[in-house]
Amino acid sequence: MTLSSPSGEALLALFAPYCGGRRQEQALRSALDRLPLGQFDGERARRDASPHRFLLTWSPVSAPLQTCRCELSFQDRPQQLYAFECPAHQLLDWLMHCVDAGHRDLPDTFWQWLFLERVEEDGGL
Repeated sequence: MTLSSPSGEALLALFAPYCGGRRQEQALRSALDRLPLGQFDGERARRDASPHRFLLTWSPVSAPLQTCRCELSFQDRPQQLYAFECPAHQLLDWLMHCVDAGHRDLPDTFWQWLFLERVEEDGGL
């Protein structure tokens, strides 16, 4: 017996308690639409320089507490790959901020977690 993927409404009900509830419904719906794509192509703005273009990819997930394996690479440094894991709801929260702000960049909370907190947890990348 093969289980089908949860419907959009079922996913919304699953993730909403972890991602701001119904008050964030539109951003959550948009992020859930992006989730099966498995990637986010974006740009990180820099002062007085062209932006860093990046690609964030992730493994398929269908539940908020499911571990999501992710990789981040930069166009100008393809050999430098950042691999990490996070709960699916955390990835969705970061994607929701992109949708909500209308940006092609991940929120500052993502970058702070990746480069500050995660580095300390791992003892360096």
